[in-house]
Amino acid sequence: MSVTYSFVIPVYKSVSSLEPLYLGIKELMNAYTATYEVIFVEDNGSEESWKKLLELKKQFPTTISLIKLTKNFGQNGATLCGIDVAIGDSIITLDDDLQIHPSELKKLIDCKLETNADVIYGIYNEKTQGYFRNTGSKLIKNIFNKTEGGSNVGSSTRLISGAIAGYLRNHSQDHLFINQVISWYTFNTKFIDVARNPRYEGKSGYSFFQLLGIAFRLLFLYTSIPLKLMIVVCIISSIGSLALASYYIYQHYALGKGLGFLSLIVIAISLILASISIMGIYLNRIYTSRVKKPHYAIKLKL
Repeated sequence: MSVTYSFVIPVYKSVSSLEPLYLGIKELMNAYTATYEVIFVEDNGSEESWKKLLELKKQFPTTISLIKLTKNFGQNGATLCGIDVAIGDSIITLDDDLQIHPSELKKLIDCKLETNADVIYGIYNEKTQGYFRNTGSKLIKNIFNKTEGGSNVGSSTRLISGAIAGYLRNHSQDHLFINQVISWYTFNTKFIDVARNPRYEGKSGYSFFQLLGIAFRLLFLYTSIPLKLMIVVCIISSIGSLALASYYIYQHYALGKGLGFLSLIVIAISLILASISIMGIYLNRIYTSRVKKPHYAIKLKL
């Protein structure tokens, strides 16, 4: 069966937003007279979410597909699961909280028809997010732009071409951040402003510390910045330690003072431990890539 658009929606503890979300997609596709499918991936959040999805499946059996994961794999894992099974010529991913109403997706579709870009991101006014989240996002984007040749720090609202979706399906990265992996394959991307509404229900699934953890994982899993930084620090510290040691030796033989190497030993041990820690993180990357930890596991598929 030929499908023009596949909508992939990871679901985590949302209930009341699911029906208006689907109906908004249905109305949008009717306006384009396009064939479509909606893939809800329930990320083991709550039984209430799954029950609601089953109700929607009964009402719209031909256009809705349901996937229930064995455990919570996170937004990227659930989204990748939906992308893997999607059959549309273009794949549109969006959140389940209805902050981005499906009517806003018209802007992404029109941009695709006009520019034929590989990926179109829907971005929104940063004032609608918190200060720390904005600052962190800007910092990560600047780091990747300056050190990794660029980055698609966009959003989870995106339209992906079938070709790029194919690369994502075949990608072997053990810890997958979809936007960053996309930037490894293309910079033919567009960013379209979309309206962002208050959450339809509940609150964000990401706490401050979870967002901080994501930022650190991005740095360690997708860049060699910590390793390069440690090399620079060690070289500078070695030069400084050599100069300080020379000074102490001079003090000892010229002025008869004690050597005072204790501070040098403490500095050296601290640098060695820090270097071992960073090397350990990168060795763990090699190990996990060998183990091939799965991005997701499907429990039910309807």
